[in-house]
Amino acid sequence: MMKRRIYALFLAMVLIISFCGCSEEENEHEEIISGGEIILEPVESSSSSSSEPEIPTGTEPAWVPESSSESSSEEIAESSSASSSEAEEPEEKTDCSVLILVNPWNYIPEDYDVNLVNVQGKYNLDEKAAESAKELVAAARKAGFDMVLCSAYRTVEKSAELYSRKVNQFINAGYDEATAKIEAAKWVAPPGTSEHHTGLAMDLVSSDYWGYYSDLEHAYENFDSFKWLYEHCAEFGFILRYPKDKQDITGITYEPWHYRYVGKEAAQYIMENGLCLEEYLELIK
Repeated sequence: MMKRRIYALFLAMVLIISFCGCSEEENEHEEIISGGEIILEPVESSSSSSSEPEIPTGTEPAWVPESSSESSSEEIAESSSASSSEAEEPEEKTDCSVLILVNPWNYIPEDYDVNLVNVQGKYNLDEKAAESAKELVAAARKAGFDMVLCSAYRTVEKSAELYSRKVNQFINAGYDEATAKIEAAKWVAPPGTSEHHTGLAMDLVSSDYWGYYSDLEHAYENFDSFKWLYEHCAEFGFILRYPKDKQDITGITYEPWHYRYVGKEAAQYIMENGLCLEEYLELIK
């Protein structure tokens, strides 16, 4: 009887212990689920875990860092197209050939060539300057000034003739030959040193002035047509070549009628800054 009671007590204790173990295991699972994590299998630590996640085929990252140096060909093309459309048209650059320097110290090259185009009457200029000269004359006429050319392209032979004539004028005025040549060179460039050989220079005055003086005189600076030319010549690529305050640099006496084509860019800079061609060429050398 006693053995039965002990055995029954033992079975009861086994059942109580088993029941308590099951309750603890169920409580552990409840904590895991309530914490929001469901671990299907352990994740082993590896050096590969620091690498970038693999992007599945057919998808693209939603964001690319700004520092990324990689760009698709389409993005590059679009960027290039946008840049070119926003860029302004480049300014017209001066043809360096129209900046040739011919003065008392720089003779015209023997192989220098010109392609002459008629501008007015018997006067021709090189094709680089001819159309601009026509436009200048037309604009002056529109402003009320009838402009006439009295010299343009000139051969070396023609310069020799004009220079010799000027020398004789000074000799007849009482100068010795050596001094007469020096003085004549201030007014008429000796052969080979005249800008007129280039086909880029012209002597231009108004018809009312020419009808009164019939010669080139400093008095032309007092005419309204000269004032208009001085103000607007650069718009057509021309400059007043021999200014009054630059005679010691150009080596030529002030000539309010002598205009030289250098291109619009150079002309505007020269006239706006009160330079002569020698000074401008020194600046851009």
